[in-house]
Amino acid sequence: MRTSIRSHHVASDRDVIEKLGRAPSADSSLLFTRAAQRRNLSGDDLALARAAREEIDQRARGIGALVERAGGIALTADECAVLRPPYGRSIHLPSPDRPYAHLAVHTGQGRVSVTPVWATTSGGNVVMSTVENRIKARATALDPLVALSVPAGIGSQLSYEVGGFVRQSPDPERELIRTLAEMYSTRKIREQSDGNYTSWDQRERNERLRLEVLAYRVRDELGDEPTFRSVPYVEALAPRYGDADLPLSSGRSSHDGFWGPDEKYTEDKPELREARDELAILGVLPQASGNGYRSLNATYGHLASFDHRGLLRCRQVGFELVNVKGEARISFLVDKRDCEVLRRVPSAAMSVAKYRSGSVWLQSQGLISLHDDPGAVRKAIRRLERRYNRAHHRLALDLSWHRRVPGGYVLATLSYQRLSSRFREAARSVRSADTGWK
Repeated sequence: MRTSIRSHHVASDRDVIEKLGRAPSADSSLLFTRAAQRRNLSGDDLALARAAREEIDQRARGIGALVERAGGIALTADECAVLRPPYGRSIHLPSPDRPYAHLAVHTGQGRVSVTPVWATTSGGNVVMSTVENRIKARATALDPLVALSVPAGIGSQLSYEVGGFVRQSPDPERELIRTLAEMYSTRKIREQSDGNYTSWDQRERNERLRLEVLAYRVRDELGDEPTFRSVPYVEALAPRYGDADLPLSSGRSSHDGFWGPDEKYTEDKPELREARDELAILGVLPQASGNGYRSLNATYGHLASFDHRGLLRCRQVGFELVNVKGEARISFLVDKRDCEVLRRVPSAAMSVAKYRSGSVWLQSQGLISLHDDPGAVRKAIRRLERRYNRAHHRLALDLSWHRRVPGGYVLATLSYQRLSSRFREAARSVRSADTGWK
């Protein structure tokens, strides 16, 4: 029988916390890149990739042993219930009431990635499944510190946030992914109805991994007011980057545009018209005038960034799409008290699951740009409050762990964005299933 890592307040070994709390080593970014899945590797490149993957596997085992010895916080019954099918059902309700956990990981040099994943709980900890050598697996082997945003549904205002450490463990019998498939779709191969962009069975040729998150702090916003729980050793955790690693640029000179409806098809063929429509994932529609966008639904974004202590966060926020210098950008409000840290470490990523089909998702990675224009802020507040029917301070990015009095706000946008979505990844996923990776 599988045992969960401890998830209750215990006196953690100081040496364990010191090792877990260290920032990633200088070679982590190089290992992360070399081990990435690429086709047709040969010669020295193949040897370097294999060596990097072996080193990552070894580090994952070492981190797993440390996490087992660390103390943490168990999720409450209400928090666990969010990730279980309601009313005694065996399968989750359809979107937008279906809960997806949004997992944020550090990919090196202060950069982040966040994606929606199937998740459940075990022993008071969040558990997820992934495949060896995917971004989630490589990132958590090199830096186990992660953040989770867990909404009660794609369209729900209720959510909680977890900061924690990940322990990887092999799942050779694929028990966890089959359990999750029963909750989110179906166990029958190639018959998923609302799962992730890639059929889990298409990855079965690779080893499945179980990811278990030991929480060191939790911010619960399931009730009328947020509550906060933390373990004492949080203060000992190091920032996840060094000054030399600060991402002064994204390494990109371009800004990906969003795919809209396929104009080859009329509105009488919605399935074909929306087959590559990333604007629909964001819950917006271009205005007929060509100026701006109109909201279709109140889907939320889940923004990954670093806080004042240099630790990873993942927060549910309200957002909209705006045009800045001819670029379509995701925009949201930021508390002015958090602007300094976002200027210092501007790397961020946002994931969005489609309101009517959680299987369809989008991630935007880029740099946060701040726009302290009072007029633009007032307009953004009005638009966001109309879209979500909530007070704007409940929709803004707030990097404080404790409740604080609402303050002033600025408008933030994601620039130099790199997009990934179900549509962009689908062809690669099928190709991987058909040919395998070297």
